[in-house]
Amino acid sequence: MTAFELSAAPIDSASLRARLARPGAGALTVFEGWVRNEHRGRAVRRLEYEVFPEMAQTEGQAIVEEAAVRFPGCAVLCVHRSGVAEVGELAVWIGAAAGHRAAAFAACRSVIEELKRRLPVWKKEHFVEGGSEWVDCTQEHNPAVRRDEYHARQTRLPEFGPEAQVRLAAANVLVVGAGGLGCAAADALVAAGVGRLTVIDPGLVEVSNLPRQSLYSAEDVGLAKAATAEARLRARNPFVAIEGVVGALQESNARARIAGRTLVLDCTDQFAVRFLLHDVGRELGVPLVQAAVIGWEGTVNTFGLAPEGGCLHCLWPGRSVGELAAVGDCQGGAVFGPAVNALGLVQATEAIRLIAGLSVASATQTLFVSWLDYTTLAVSRSAQPGCPVCGGGACVPDGGVLRPADRAGLFLATAELEGCGGEWQVLNLEGAPLSAEFARHAVVDAAGMPWAELRAVASRRPTLVVCAHGVRSAAVARELRAEGLAAVWALAPENFP
Repeated sequence: MTAFELSAAPIDSASLRARLARPGAGALTVFEGWVRNEHRGRAVRRLEYEVFPEMAQTEGQAIVEEAAVRFPGCAVLCVHRSGVAEVGELAVWIGAAAGHRAAAFAACRSVIEELKRRLPVWKKEHFVEGGSEWVDCTQEHNPAVRRDEYHARQTRLPEFGPEAQVRLAAANVLVVGAGGLGCAAADALVAAGVGRLTVIDPGLVEVSNLPRQSLYSAEDVGLAKAATAEARLRARNPFVAIEGVVGALQESNARARIAGRTLVLDCTDQFAVRFLLHDVGRELGVPLVQAAVIGWEGTVNTFGLAPEGGCLHCLWPGRSVGELAAVGDCQGGAVFGPAVNALGLVQATEAIRLIAGLSVASATQTLFVSWLDYTTLAVSRSAQPGCPVCGGGACVPDGGVLRPADRAGLFLATAELEGCGGEWQVLNLEGAPLSAEFARHAVVDAAGMPWAELRAVASRRPTLVVCAHGVRSAAVARELRAEGLAAVWALAPENFP
């Protein structure tokens, strides 16, 4: 039982409740909207609803069916009045029956919010003092919340101002992933005042998500992340148009999702999705702000804004998506929750700066932050000559993502060290002792070492750069090579657990 109905007669709530009764339902949430005797300080005698039946029926049915899909196991019934309704009568009745109260609450709220935004209904308020006035129900919101007051302190920033706020209000942003990064980034973007924001995620809220995914509570466990995030974000800022899409971003829908956006935020934890977002966004001319967190550390990159900053393929030369995913996808991996939230805010800050027309550091640099030792590092990126995307080099298809036909040679496995000749040294960016396999080489503790000193040390002899997960080491090795040190390599990803 999932249906939307229009009624010219008074609504019988008892009969509607009975229609939703079913053995598997453990909860029924009901919303009743009544005709009140006052509106914005004026005494109301009755209301008159004007409805376009065919259009309203189609849109109303779509709304309740969307709710049933977003909140699996829910049965939703909605009845909306038409014609004249007296004070105290029901104007709208919504019931959501589900196995658990959380889904029933969420579905019921989702339907009333969508009805307010989308249902083609006008109401005429007849006043006690005489006269009447038509009101577009889809345009009503809390009159106590004013747009100019909402962003007043932000627009007072001399570097920002009203002009930047106007740019934000005109922006259309896609956030892919509603996990820890996506929750923090989307919340910051909505609070800042982006005009339109879409969050897409196929997952459900899990108990293990709660310490770092700030848009969810324990009551939301088992609900769709995207739908739950949409409800929280809409309550955060009534002036932002928000859409939650329950589903995965994949090759079949990537172009449709990305086309026409101001920018995209990659808040995922899978290399396949990262490359897909990057490649489609580059093709469509839509910038991508990408972040990733492993353990205590994270990185932020922005692609598509400055050609000299290279692309995602430049960062991983010669590595296929399959190879990277085998060692680098962090689904279910250990992670420090505050690090995820903080990096999501950094990601959102870069996105806001981009929209506002301010400088974006991550457009030409990879930003590294470690919350274990509070170190930060900005490593310059550049387009690589052999990159099939930036440098025009030859390429071959590899799982839908381009890679150089010839391996660029940035990475070395530990087994390859002995065969390369020379007296090796290992730059350890972590500070923690390395495993025994490095014992026969000179190990230099480079944690927190200033860049000038690190460069001087690397110039002495053939150097292998090592960090906990291979992200910082690859960037440091790439930068050292860009500064003329050819005998520098990063530990190959396959050496990481």
